[in-house]
Formats: sequence, C-alpha cells, structure tokens
Amino acid sequence: MEFISLLASGRLSEIPVKKLCLGSYHRRIGLKRAAENSLKTILENETTKNAVLSFSEGVNQFIKEAQRGNLPIEYKLMGYRPEKWQPVNSVLLLKFMANDLTANDNDIEFTNALHLFGREVFDILYPDEPSSPDPIIPLSVSYNFKALPAPQHPNEKDSSLLGALYKNPIRDFYPQRGLGSNNWAVSGTKTASGTPILCNDPHLALSFPSIWYEMQLKTPDMNVYGVTLPGAPGIIIGYNESIAWGVTNAGMDVRDWFTVERNPANANQYQLEGKWVDFENIEETFKVKGAKDIKNTVKWTKIGPIVYDKDFGQVKDKLDLAMSWTALYDTNELLAFLDLNKSKSHNDYLDAIAHFRCPAQNFVYADIDSNIAIKENGSFWVRYPEQGKFVQKLSDVNVKQIQSYFIPDDQLPYVLNPERGFVSSANQIPTGANYPYYVYGFDYENYRNRRINEVLASSQNITVEDMKKLHYDNVSIHAREALPVMLPYLFDTKYSKSDIYKELSLWNYHTDVHSKAASYFYKWWEEFEKLAWDELKSTDETSFVLPEEYTSVDIMKNHPDFPLFDIQSTQKIETLKDILMMSMDSTISWFKENTDKEDFQYYKNTSISHLAQIDEFSMHNLNIGGYSHTVNATSSRWGSSVRYIIDFKSGRPQGYGMYPGGESGNPASPAYSNFVKAWEEGKYYTHHFYRNLDDAEKDLKR
Repeated sequence: MEFISLLASGRLSEIPVKKLCLGSYHRRIGLKRAAENSLKTILENETTKNAVLSFSEGVNQFIKEAQRGNLPIEYKLMGYRPEKWQPVNSVLLLKFMANDLTANDNDIEFTNALHLFGREVFDILYPDEPSSPDPIIPLSVSYNFKALPAPQHPNEKDSSLLGALYKNPIRDFYPQRGLGSNNWAVSGTKTASGTPILCNDPHLALSFPSIWYEMQLKTPDMNVYGVTLPGAPGIIIGYNESIAWGVTNAGMDVRDWFTVERNPANANQYQLEGKWVDFENIEETFKVKGAKDIKNTVKWTKIGPIVYDKDFGQVKDKLDLAMSWTALYDTNELLAFLDLNKSKSHNDYLDAIAHFRCPAQNFVYADIDSNIAIKENGSFWVRYPEQGKFVQKLSDVNVKQIQSYFIPDDQLPYVLNPERGFVSSANQIPTGANYPYYVYGFDYENYRNRRINEVLASSQNITVEDMKKLHYDNVSIHAREALPVMLPYLFDTKYSKSDIYKELSLWNYHTDVHSKAASYFYKWWEEFEKLAWDELKSTDETSFVLPEEYTSVDIMKNHPDFPLFDIQSTQKIETLKDILMMSMDSTISWFKENTDKEDFQYYKNTSISHLAQIDEFSMHNLNIGGYSHTVNATSSRWGSSVRYIIDFKSGRPQGYGMYPGGESGNPASPAYSNFVKAWEEGKYYTHHFYRNLDDAEKDLKR
C-alpha cells in the first residue's frame, strides 16, 4: 500500500532504499495533483467520504498499535516505519492504476512513422481495426440513437505531420505486448444448469505480495465477496447475493499529445484559442533521503502538463509537448465500486458503473434473474476520424471540447442478453464499423477474444468445469494463422530438414508448458520482427512502435512485397523469403547455444517477482503453459492475477477462484505463496460466501 502510494506521488526518494527511482514521471504527469483534486469530489459524496475516512482510520489504528516485530519485513530491512495513512493515498492508488492501464498512447510514434514512410505504407502498418474484427459488441447489434456531431477538423494542410523527426543510431527495444484481461458471461440458454456463469481473469504483472486481497464484506446493507486492491475500500471484482461483475481494460485512446506554440516575446506564454495564455508553473520538490532536495518546475497548460522538457526526458521527439488525459479530471471511481457492492439489479449495475471514468473498463455482468450484459464505461472523446492518432496542435484545441465533449453514457458500447447467448471481452476493439462514433485505440487484442468466442459459440450445456478449462486454454491463434504463411517459404530449403521445421510442421498450436514447438515458434517470430521491422526500432531521439502481430501476419499474406521487408543496413534488397530464412538461421543458432530453453517452461521463464525486486522473495520458472495472445495469457512477467468463476445455478452466486500468491505479505508465512502450485496446475478453491457471522463461525469450529 505504502510503496505504491509513494511511487504514484513521486516520493520513493524519501525512503532509504538503494537504486529506487526519483519518481519524477508520476509527479510530472499529474498523478498527485489529480488525486488531490479527485479527493475533494470524493469527500463531497457521503458514501465515498465515509468509506475513505473510515478506511484511513482503520489503517492508522493498526500502524499505531503495530510494534516493530509486527511490521512487514520490508520495513525492517529499510529501518523505516510506515507513515500515517491519508485518504488521498487511496485515491493515488486508483490514479496509479489509471496510468498503468491507459498509458499506451502512440501519437508520437505514429506521427514519426507517417512522416517517414508516407500514408500508403502507414495505413498498412497501423490500420484502425483488424482485417477480421471480432468486437466486444457483436456485429449484429444495431445502434438506435442519434450520435453527437464530431468536432470540426482544424483543416490544416497537413495537420498529421507535426513535430520534428529525429534520426539516431538504432537500438533494440521490443516492449511486452499481447497481454491484458479476459471476462465473459454465458447465458442460461447455453449452460447445463439453465442459469448464467460469469468468468474473469485480469492479467497484470505478477508480484509478491499478491496484487489482490480476497475478502468478504458483510454490513447491515450489503454482503459482498471478491478481491480488492490493498489500499482501496470495497470490493473491486466480485459478487453479492444478487449480481456478479468483472472487468477488463477498455484500451480506447484517452491520452493525447499536442505541440505548443510559445510566444516569441514571452517564454511563459503559449497560444490557445487565438490568444497568448500564461503557463501555470508548478514547482515540485522531491525530498531525497540523505541528500539535498531536488526542485523541478512543471509547466501546465489549460489541457494538461508539459511532461518532458530540457530538465526531464531524453527522447527528443517527446520534448515540450502538452498532454491531455482523462485521468487528470476530478472523478469518483470509488463510488462505482461501492455502489456495485450493494447493487441488486441490472439497472443498479448501470447506475454504478456510470461513475467509472478512467481507466475505462469493460464491465461484464450476470445476475440471479438470468441477465447477462457487458458495457464499456469511461470518458471517451467524441472525435473526428483519426483525431488522437497523431500529435495535434494545441493552438487548434477547443478547451471545452477537450474537457467535456464525451460520448454520452447511454451511447457507450453495451449489450444486454444478446442472441448468441454470451458476452465477452479480451481487450479487443469494442464495436464494428456500424457504431456511429470514431473508435480508436492501438494495442487492441485480436487473438484471445476470437479464441474465447469460438469456444463459447460452439459449446452447449456449459459447466463450471468447462469454464475452468477455457481459463487455461493454451491454443495460440497467432501461431495457427502465422505458421501456415511462414513455413511454406522454407519448403525445399535446407531448413526443411531441421528439427525445428519438423516440430513446427507437426505442432497443434498448443502452448503447453513443456512444448518445444512453442519455444521454436515464439523465438522465430521474435527474430522475424527484428529483421522485418528494423526501421521501427526506437532510438534515444525518435520513438516508433511495432505493428500488431495480427497486422504483421496480414502483411505477410496480402503484401509479400512490402517495401519495409528490405533491411536498410545491407546493399541487397531482401524479400520476405529472405527475412524468414535469415530469422530461422538466428533461431537455429540461438537454440544450439540455449538447449535448455527448448522446453517452453524455461524459454519463457514465468516469474513472480517481489514488489521491491528482492530475488529471495520471488519465484521463477513456474510450471505453467500459455503465452501472449492465448486465453491463458502467461508470459515471463505477466499473467492471470486472479481467476474467478461465478455460478448462479443454486439461485445464489457460488464462486470458485485461484490466484498466484496468498493472503499474507510475510515471506516466512506458508500463506505467502501457498496458492501458486494450484494456480500452475489449473485448480480452483470454492469460495465460502457466508450469509451471516453465525455460519462463518460454525465453519471455523470444524
């Protein structure tokens, strides 16, 4: 709790731990300021006011009573005692999660790519949607509302080609991709019991202590079971006597970047809506343990801060840009969860999630009345086509439009009891082309979602056991679609006699924990991307982003003569076949030197790391299959942080779950990691959801 609040507020430098970052970034993007402003809104509402004040009082009572021996071991190692918990710390946690889940904007990278390669190549590399989309809201759903008009395009001669494009020696940088979360709910028309089943598994960085804390909360006006984030009052994902809900990240773009035109006669002014406006200069002071304070001035515009300047940030194409982000607005996401905890009906669920603005989430729903639903809720700007995809000019901005012109709640992507008998989301595009608003977000999923949907669509008489199997489904549609394109280029070559070729030719596309073929495929794919997209490696001066894997497969299938397949650093003009052969050479060589990595368990090395990176408190080489883009999305550092299945067959929700950790944060306790082995093996425990205290006490005496 304290570590995250210190990180989010840019205060890690105040505690005596070596190699901890200053935390300037989180302060500069405005997390602390946004939390302080949102706290005012939270305190204006009696429900959330009582929650944060009572929660803080309880935490502080523990801190007051805790002796040194009762504190977590991390405090002992640092020689540090926890500070008094403040209500703003709980809000900081929510803002920190907003940054974690909405920071993947690519305005700068796309502007660079468009500038460098031109429109035709750019559109092939970065389409707005997959060639075969399978959106959250089924394509058969129609939208019977009148959409708000899109804002007027500034009509610049070339408004997308803004900012400078720098060139520098290339360095390798391939970020983790293909991860997110899954949720779905199946109607009673497809289950063996005739009642709904709801499932959720949010994918986050795996860590000790566990990200989630599981609990049941019973008060005079509610009885709710689920998981919460330490530091947040209420249940975040779970169920009560009447309803169940789960979440996945929405992925729509809610963060934009703008070039700033400064007044030549006054460096503290910038142009906005035809006028010169003064910057708001916020001096941030960072206290450093055992050293002098560090002062840092952040310039704020009317729409947000200048995050990177000459004093902060090293990538030149990000300097002196203003950032607009919906998480900076005064919001009360806590009210959404507290109202969900007490909800009794579908309408209550809709009213509750209306308070959830950022990070936008896909809220899946089921209830005792046999309803299932899903809604994507958040603050989404009404945009003209491609608005937000590229760096924009701040001088063109309409401040009112930026601050309040959002898609109305009753027009957000949503479906109730669809004909196909299930709802689902896995971070894919929310709607099809028939949705009347421009929907944009890079890094949408297009493999896990299709696998979930193909399994659910083809299934009948679904049981809880079926849902457990789907949670741990290791089928890689990525490999299933890529390999039939890639392997034929190696037919009748020296590679077709290799063990790797033979393994891949016979593979069933299951990324099982001891599969050799899975290791071979993902290494080959990694080497292929390095060679194919050598022009897209970021530098210290220029930012780029790789195309999505499904786009790369589409390019191989439909554009085999794509000009970027040529390697810039060679005199020869390479073809796709050359790239595939060269990347296979690298793959074969790598496995000759790393024979221990042929087993998929050791190739991907799924690890659960301690929050403070203490290796002795971590676990490595976990015995679990799956990988990026499989439903069981378990890679080296990311995976299912908790798995939930809620069954309504008894007329009252019955939960089953598992998560990679335990209820204790003490590494010496058996409850620190006692669930990890069961999580690896795909086992679940049954939730004890008690009706009252007497039932719980009877169980304790058994």
